[in-house]
Amino acid sequence: MSLWQELGYSRPFKQPVEETMLNIVHTGSLLVKEGYRVLRPFGLTDAQFNVLMLLRYNSVDGRINQTSLGRMMLVNRSNVTGLVDRMEKAGLVRRVPDPQDRRVNCVELTAAGLEAVSEAHAAYFDRLSHIMSTLSAAEREKLIVMLEKVRSRLKEGGEKG
Repeated sequence: MSLWQELGYSRPFKQPVEETMLNIVHTGSLLVKEGYRVLRPFGLTDAQFNVLMLLRYNSVDGRINQTSLGRMMLVNRSNVTGLVDRMEKAGLVRRVPDPQDRRVNCVELTAAGLEAVSEAHAAYFDRLSHIMSTLSAAEREKLIVMLEKVRSRLKEGGEKG
């Protein structure tokens, strides 16, 4: 079904660029909603899952300083402190002093956080694999390249051309 029909519009898009952009936004929104649905039984939000995945798979020693974690997150950096506060209260992570600079806090997984990410990881990626199986490996690679090009143009800022 075309996007205009799916959204209940009365006619097709006149501008292909608008249809393209809305397809990206709508698909992203649906993927986020599905992520919430899959993670909810594990008591995790997508942002919490993101933190746990970063700590589990993108840290050298199971910890990341809070500033670096904020840069790596897919959420607004200003939300990281509150997010880590809530996760610490839930027992999923703990703050520890950075061994190289005691003025800096690192965030590390607790045993409960490791258990949560291990359980949620399997369910999340099973569902993601099922969703993405509609695309061939070559189509997924092309999609990655195309989306990287769009992000690159966005990062250029206010330039027109």
